[in-house]
Amino acid sequence: MSPSKPLPPATLSEVRLRVPAMDCADEVALVRRALEADPGVVHMAFDLVHSRVDLAIDPAQTCEARVREAIIRTGLAVEVAGGAGATPAAAPSPAAYADVVLSGALWLVGWLLDGLAAESWREAFFGHEGADVLSHAHAPLAVPAYALAVVAGLWRMWPRALAALRHLRLDMHVLVCVSAAGAAALGQWAEAGAVAFLFAVAHRLEAWSLERARAALASVADHGALSADSSQQSAPVERWIERFAAIYTPAVTAAALVVALGPPLVDGLWAQWFYRALVFLVMACPCALVISTPVTVVAAVTALANRGVVVKGGAPLELAASTTHHTREAFARVGVRVATDDDGPSAMAAADAVLVDARDEAESLALLGRHAKRAVQVIHQNVAIALVTKLAFLVSALLGSAPLWMAVLADTGATVAVTLNGLRLLRLSAPRR
Repeated sequence: MSPSKPLPPATLSEVRLRVPAMDCADEVALVRRALEADPGVVHMAFDLVHSRVDLAIDPAQTCEARVREAIIRTGLAVEVAGGAGATPAAAPSPAAYADVVLSGALWLVGWLLDGLAAESWREAFFGHEGADVLSHAHAPLAVPAYALAVVAGLWRMWPRALAALRHLRLDMHVLVCVSAAGAAALGQWAEAGAVAFLFAVAHRLEAWSLERARAALASVADHGALSADSSQQSAPVERWIERFAAIYTPAVTAAALVVALGPPLVDGLWAQWFYRALVFLVMACPCALVISTPVTVVAAVTALANRGVVVKGGAPLELAASTTHHTREAFARVGVRVATDDDGPSAMAAADAVLVDARDEAESLALLGRHAKRAVQVIHQNVAIALVTKLAFLVSALLGSAPLWMAVLADTGATVAVTLNGLRLLRLSAPRR
């Protein structure tokens, strides 16, 4: 949960809303920017895992209908949230995957038409042997198929891209749409379709990872509000990544502009350098980097809750990982309490972590320390995967050896890799003997 202003006085009204499509940090930032324009919104807190935003509003200046309308204008649907429980939303309908399936099918049709008209299937995908990437011609009937693949893959993103631009933000939705449009403008329709399709896949993967996390959290709902609030306290590394992404995306976008305009002034190859700049735009999307930590934290705290150790988010998890001695005194500094302690419900609610089953306190503390250390290791692995992938393709783009479709595939692959690596934390590691 990410507070934006000081906590509100008791006279203010509390509003809890659910934004079903809020699956990544870009959408959180978009909603935050939209609500910050309303002076009646005194406090905001986001729960990405449950796609939820908690607000404190001044009834004299705004109302629930007004804040809901502000969110709707971003292109995101909004609904009144239920209680604090961890019960997830219903499983997505087949229509939720329509953009991915339709975009992929249309792209495949275009590729098959290109293949039938080309001398070889390799030529249909990579162009003529020895030719530069901009010399790839398409079969006439393939272009409409690729164009429709772009429309199908990006139809959910266009409204959000426009909303981001209205709020002066260059987020993933804007960068993807610009990259696809740029490839199409260069006549690279197959790559434009690939950009749209692969990013539609990446978006569904982000949603799927959070849906799986929500379902896992629901399985430990017996622990009550403590498990429901287990994602509330962001880890320091997560806050660092958010700050880094806020700098990284505009920096790489600016570098793309330099690549598009600088070298052509020397060699006159405007189209080639513009194409390379599009690769920079793809690499400017921080999806894999931003999702790497929250997925890992949610998986770790969910697995621990299943074993009766409820941890309220990444911050106490990271503190537990730094505890070298698995004794009760050491973990007390992290904020661990035992459910049988005579502290009362309010003290339990204020604790950073709670041992629900105190029958084997020593083993529970050892489990907490062991799994917390594993979680931090996985977070570091995920950050490294995301950053190395981006750095490799930024360098390759400058050298002209990174096709746009390959950059998109690599970025999508990095998102898949960090998601699956984080979800490994749903399984608890066995103690070392």
